[in-house]
Amino acid sequence: MLLDRVIELGLEAADKFPRRRRAPWPAQERTLRKLLKKARKTTFGLAYDFAGLLKADDPVTAFQQRVPAVDYNGMFNPWWERVYEGKEDITWPGGTEYYALSSGTSDANTKYIPVTEDTMKSLSRGAFRMFASFPDYGLSEDVYTASWLAIGGTTQLTKQGRRRFGYLSGINAREQPLWARGFYKPGRRIARIEAFDDRVEEIARNAPNWNIGIIVGIPHWVQITLERILEIHQLDSISEIWPELELFVSGGADYKAYVKSFDRLIGHPIKYMNTYLASEGMFAFQRTADAPGMQLLLDNGIFYEFVPFNENNFDDDGNIRPGAKALTLREVEADKEYAMLTTSCSGAWRYLVGDTIRFIDVENAVIRISGRTKHYINLVTEHLTVDNMNAGVVAVEQALNVRIPEFTIIPVKEDQYVAHEWYLGSKDPLDAEAILPILDAALGEVNDDYKSERKTLLQMKVNTVPLAHFYEWQRRSGQVNGQSKIPRVLKGAAKDRWLELIGQK
Repeated sequence: MLLDRVIELGLEAADKFPRRRRAPWPAQERTLRKLLKKARKTTFGLAYDFAGLLKADDPVTAFQQRVPAVDYNGMFNPWWERVYEGKEDITWPGGTEYYALSSGTSDANTKYIPVTEDTMKSLSRGAFRMFASFPDYGLSEDVYTASWLAIGGTTQLTKQGRRRFGYLSGINAREQPLWARGFYKPGRRIARIEAFDDRVEEIARNAPNWNIGIIVGIPHWVQITLERILEIHQLDSISEIWPELELFVSGGADYKAYVKSFDRLIGHPIKYMNTYLASEGMFAFQRTADAPGMQLLLDNGIFYEFVPFNENNFDDDGNIRPGAKALTLREVEADKEYAMLTTSCSGAWRYLVGDTIRFIDVENAVIRISGRTKHYINLVTEHLTVDNMNAGVVAVEQALNVRIPEFTIIPVKEDQYVAHEWYLGSKDPLDAEAILPILDAALGEVNDDYKSERKTLLQMKVNTVPLAHFYEWQRRSGQVNGQSKIPRVLKGAAKDRWLELIGQK
């Protein structure tokens, strides 16, 4: 059978596939040269003299000096706006049919990220390299013949003229490579259903008919889907229908806060893989089950820069300052906070993705996502990151043997009242008074600045709420789509919607 031959070839390739094709910095330097060369005749390339940059003694430094670092607005106006209007050869050769929608978790404004043909090739290569790492996870051979269930955006894209709009997970599923199609569930018919709730109902109804070995998706939406499967079929655990389920691949959100929930839902031990998949592309994935972080994809059409995340480079709202200093892979240090810039085959040039990362291993380019540029809290120099928040919640789960898959924080600074107001969601009974000292101590362990400020002005309040409130908040925010994430920090209109939902406004 063709599928068997694909599996056989895939396993052979995985055995032969090098874990790192070349040293990190030479791979990155070569990647930038290729990007500059391919885009040198575009409107953007002519405006910034890419041909001249390629002739410089140090093209990387020349590139950094010539091209400004920008956020989405700086990239869209005036560049991607023209791509969006259908003009060709603006920031990347040719035109663009697909646009990935992203409201991110930082603001409510929809963003339109070009997805070029080269972007799709990059995503396909990244997915195959991830597949090639499976032998290092100690998975059984059965997983290679089982199906993969992807929970994400609909493949039924919005069409305007020659343009198609949708979430990257939906675009990727629509254009998935031939080698992956035989494994893919829920299948094309169900994946085309537009409403997420309706899609989940069809997945749940058909679940016993499939043999799922791998689940891929953002943990929040995967949990909702698994819970609905159990409810419809009156099951105690997912293992009753999917005994060969071995791996959960988390697409762009750390899985650690969800492990306790998944353990109970699934009913048998599985392994977990973090991936760094954003609307702008696939940046990294976890090479082995016990790896402490994710390895950057260094020769896959993306050049990375790293801006030290401090007051010199970012304002209090997390916006990058003009003239912010960006470092290359050869200049970064371990355990420092950086905001990431990407230059890529999507036609993004020194583009601020909005995430912050830390290097665990500089030599091998191993990172972990520590938070968002606009989702850290710094009311009184406590510098609390999402990474810190996750560590605190996991500590509470372990100490009290409870599941807290969702949480958010409202930072408050009113006169002399300076506080972090936490909202924890669970289906388990939670005792806010018991949680507070455990959470507080855990945050102090991972963040000395937080610990110092808690001794003086900073206060902390813990609220427990039904888990369903988080899903309802997303519904009211128009984010029930299989891809949006729960913001870990709520401000502005998003905060107001939350307080109204829980009856505090």
